Amino acid sequence: MKANILGVLFLIIICTACDDTTSTLGQEVMPEGDRVEIKIAEYGVNTQSFRADRLLAKTTTAYLGKYTDPYSKTTFEADFMAQFNCLEDFEFPDWEVMKKEEDGETIKAKLTELRLYYTTYFGDSLNPQTVEVYPLTERLNADETYYTDINPKEFIAQSATPIATKPYTAVDKTVKDSIRWTSSYYPNLRIILPENYGSEMIKKYYDNPENYSNAEVFINNVCKGFYFKCVQGDGTVLNIDQAHLNVYFDYYIESSSGTRDSLVTGVAQFSATPEVIQTNRFVTKGIDEMIEESQKEDSKNANCTFLQTPAGVFTEVTLPIDELSLNDTINSAQLILTKYNHFNNEEYQMNTPQTLLMVPKSDMYKFFENNQVPDNKSYFYTTFSSLYNQYDFSNIAYWINTLRSKKRNDPTGYNKDEDWNKVVLIPVTMVTQTINNQKVIVNVRHDLQMNFAKLKGNKDQLQLKVIYSKFKDMN
Repeated sequence: MKANILGVLFLIIICTACDDTTSTLGQEVMPEGDRVEIKIAEYGVNTQSFRADRLLAKTTTAYLGKYTDPYSKTTFEADFMAQFNCLEDFEFPDWEVMKKEEDGETIKAKLTELRLYYTTYFGDSLNPQTVEVYPLTERLNADETYYTDINPKEFIAQSATPIATKPYTAVDKTVKDSIRWTSSYYPNLRIILPENYGSEMIKKYYDNPENYSNAEVFINNVCKGFYFKCVQGDGTVLNIDQAHLNVYFDYYIESSSGTRDSLVTGVAQFSATPEVIQTNRFVTKGIDEMIEESQKEDSKNANCTFLQTPAGVFTEVTLPIDELSLNDTINSAQLILTKYNHFNNEEYQMNTPQTLLMVPKSDMYKFFENNQVPDNKSYFYTTFSSLYNQYDFSNIAYWINTLRSKKRNDPTGYNKDEDWNKVVLIPVTMVTQTINNQKVIVNVRHDLQMNFAKLKGNKDQLQLKVIYSKFKDMN
């Protein structure tokens, strides 16, 4: 019965403002032996900026470019590798109808191109940049887990030179405004590949059509993929939604006279899809210096921590478990993080991360590797409130109680792991589905947009607010 009374009382607490009168709520209707005492306590929380050495970049978006942030003095570079899918039982036209060279045997591609499509980008729309393209000589393995610290040099020839180079700006001024502002226009980088690359792809089909029987065989025998590297320019990062490899060719069809004498152009398109691998590589500079500076007592950032994506800068929280009561019932535990406004005169401001995931530090990699989702037991999430400029983890009592039980059950060995009471706050994006008219989180991914937040924190700048309850000793 006492457990039920505590549960009912906790509901009353949640639905009522927490003030100095809370400790007597409902007691006048309780039996004399069941009086409950409510206590609210706050404990200082230590936080610090934390840099992850790698991110699991499960995403269908590829990032390309470089940006140096004037505020944090950090530099972010992004490039990527992509495979291209071949639909099962793909076919070129029959050999007989393909246009041949004078020898009657050789088929040449009319044009081979890569198209990188994007709807959004960060930074200067007219900043000139250059991308180099390298063919992969080693394939990406679907059974491997790739992180953003991947080394592309392991997948291209040691003495590799780019197969193509393309200068570009995010807004292509060579496209007329009358086209650019139409609903059908899709901004893209068009990269022309050497003629012989597409011709070799066509040859491999007619040598053995089985080379195109499915994506696996196609990647092994025809095209292992490409590495796209930004080599010049600083100020823009493209968010690439789609990548296509297009091979154009000429062939004959029947004309109105019934004779096969009309020459037309066809295209074979191979796309980077979720069925094959795309992997981002990120390189950051200045992150360690930014974190070290914030840890100096005389630093302007001494009372803050950072979140920065996709640079992998998180906030580590040390939960004050050793200061908590071991015997009282914890009904609620709340942690609020306030975001500082960092105003500057720069034209391009990074946005604020919108969703934060809280995970035990020991689980920060396996959570993403195992495709886990928040469970309000070990893993929690919250969204940014622009009204209050805060992230509010409103009730993490389950995890607090888990750690407190660990201490209670193992008084001498509970803290042998130095990270036992540490959690990490990670910016994420949620993938949801509607099931039985309810939105359900089905996947959680690292937030890989250009975002930044400066949070109140560091040494005892935050408080963990705990609501306890216990039965009064009426003796």
